[in-house]
Amino acid sequence: MNPQRLSDQRDAERFAMSLPITLEGEEGVTLDLSANGILLETALSPAVGSRVSLDLRYDMGEAPCHLHCEGEVVRVQPQGDVFNVAVRLVDPLFR
Repeated sequence: MNPQRLSDQRDAERFAMSLPITLEGEEGVTLDLSANGILLETALSPAVGSRVSLDLRYDMGEAPCHLHCEGEVVRVQPQGDVFNVAVRLVDPLFR
């Protein structure tokens, strides 16, 4: 896993990362993440403004880790057969 910093006008630094994630039980993959939000690709198209549950999976050495978080859908964009879903997190991933 080698995060690449994305620069823009947001309030938290974003990193391009491809990690497995589950959105309301639907498998997907992260496109980028920050302390305050996640952009992911999934077959699910939740309503903008809805509260969603996310489970992020990553490895720490040899141990697989799971991180559960909740957020609000702020944008949904169709991308062929899938959707790019932007979620603002209720609690930051990291500080």
